[in-house]
Amino acid sequence: MPLEKEPAPSSKKLFIAPSTLEVEPAVEFPPSELTTLESAADGSGAEGPTSARFGDGIIRAALLISVGNVLTRIFGVAREVVLASLFGTAGVAAAFVLADNVLTIFFDLLVSGAISSALVPLLSRYAANTVAEKRAEFWHIVNTLLTVGLLFLVSIVALLQLVTDPLMAFMGQGEKPEIRQLAAGLTRVMVLGIVFLGVSSIMMATLQALQRFAWSALSLAIRNASIVLIALVFRDWGIWSMVVGVVVGTFMLVVLQAPGLRDLPLRPSLDLQHPIFREILRLYRPIFLGLLVTSGVLFIDRAIASTTGRDTLAAMRYATTLQQFTLGLVGSALAIAILPSLSRQAAQTDLRAYRQTLTSGLRLLLVLIIPATLGLLAIALPTISLLYERNEFKETSRWITYVALLGYVPGIPAAALDQMLIFAFYARSNTLTPVLVGVVSNLAYLLLALLTTSLLGWGMIGLVLANSMQQVIHMTVMFVLLRRVFGNLGNDGLWSTAWRAMLASVLLAGVAFL
Repeated sequence: MPLEKEPAPSSKKLFIAPSTLEVEPAVEFPPSELTTLESAADGSGAEGPTSARFGDGIIRAALLISVGNVLTRIFGVAREVVLASLFGTAGVAAAFVLADNVLTIFFDLLVSGAISSALVPLLSRYAANTVAEKRAEFWHIVNTLLTVGLLFLVSIVALLQLVTDPLMAFMGQGEKPEIRQLAAGLTRVMVLGIVFLGVSSIMMATLQALQRFAWSALSLAIRNASIVLIALVFRDWGIWSMVVGVVVGTFMLVVLQAPGLRDLPLRPSLDLQHPIFREILRLYRPIFLGLLVTSGVLFIDRAIASTTGRDTLAAMRYATTLQQFTLGLVGSALAIAILPSLSRQAAQTDLRAYRQTLTSGLRLLLVLIIPATLGLLAIALPTISLLYERNEFKETSRWITYVALLGYVPGIPAAALDQMLIFAFYARSNTLTPVLVGVVSNLAYLLLALLTTSLLGWGMIGLVLANSMQQVIHMTVMFVLLRRVFGNLGNDGLWSTAWRAMLASVLLAGVAFL
């Protein structure tokens, strides 16, 4: 099953103490390249020239995002704990998972891919110019994005109301008719969140371009906390309490990020003639086409998953939550923090600094993701029991979730590295290559999923193993393509870092297991 992600501006959809990494000699970035920790923390952004090293800039930004990500993932796990405790792995839980999948798929298709591929890199370049006239132009672009995005997403939500029933009939073909009917009703309400997610994502891209990371990092945590609180307070509403929590939580994303854009002169605008919009469309067009393929694969995946057992949809979701918790702690923050710097270095054609920044980021990521993955593997079963096993979540649910998690674990390091490699291409305004690789890997996943479930009869474990193979295939191809541009990146210490991290992590996992 392709990854279920937090709706955030990193598609695909992070961090621990960075002092453990031996980095290359520090790279001096051009003026205005990186914000200071103080400006990132108070939301003021980088308004004047600064000069920062990798360890003083990107790592600090990543650590700041990490605080928000840690809270986001903690409350995300709490959200799944509440769902598991109240509804287990069957029946209404499956209906909620199907409805939430529709929200995630359409958000990724219409908004999320555009954020990391086009909006953050392009807005970062405009935000770097502090001349008053250019800053006014930057705000004008943001106003146009917000206006057009709002109108577009409202029309999409209206359209989804008309196709919900046939969509649920296909995705939930393995479920009982009453569960499909419930899922359709949940979906009609939940997709309202697409509007708030879209607007908040544009706000988030703007804040990241200004290197004001604190507001967006903390808002996602509050979103998940809102879902947990509403689900518990209104638990008598049944599964509808979760749905209301999702919609309210997405609205809170807008509310909580608004103070970070307090200097935005809010004026509705439909100026689509500005050159940046042609550039956004140029960059996002291949992303959109690739996501169409991905979305189609996801719909087919959901249909296959619904036929592998009455508990598997929710069990895979709970396992994915633990997988994403690991990725969120280690991978996403560093990738988000490094994207604006890579974009500006690429725009300045400073490929030496670009390569050093990228390889330093990859080495740091290896030091973090390898022990995190093996640590999760070592304590997987007691973690599932501790978090989920109560009330409606029975022993059978525990073992199904454990098997699903075992299948996901091999893909975690590949997914973390892959996100940074994708961003490395986005920073150079190359969105076509990741899309083509994504199409190939998605088709490979679909082929493997059909092979393992239909021909081999592996059921759910076949789906999750196919997902891990998809992550490995995508990461490997991206790395090979990047080598064609920069040569053997392993010469920058990647391989030695990986082996040392692996050795230490095996010892760590052994101790954790015992």
